[in-house]
Amino acid sequence: MNEQQHSDFLTALGESFCEYVCPPVPTEYASPHECCEAVWKVVGYNVTPAILASLDDAKICELSVSFGHYFESVAPTTDQIKNAIAKTLFRWPVGSLGESQ
Repeated sequence: MNEQQHSDFLTALGESFCEYVCPPVPTEYASPHECCEAVWKVVGYNVTPAILASLDDAKICELSVSFGHYFESVAPTTDQIKNAIAKTLFRWPVGSLGESQ
């Protein structure tokens, strides 16, 4: 994966999460970068489509809580988190960054 691909993936990740976690996360605070920050707190900075696809229910719940804490709001539902992951993976499927499946 090159730097531009990773940057494009992170943009898609942030946009997808913004789309699905608002509300309850306040729209005025949920920029794509801020949503990436909430994801990074749980998944780490080296997030890839393969890592997103491998998240179990416990990690998805942890992501939900992370968004609530990060944005000081009610946490989005786990279904909202799952939908954000699905939208990201639709745009950047596993293997699209050259990572192993």
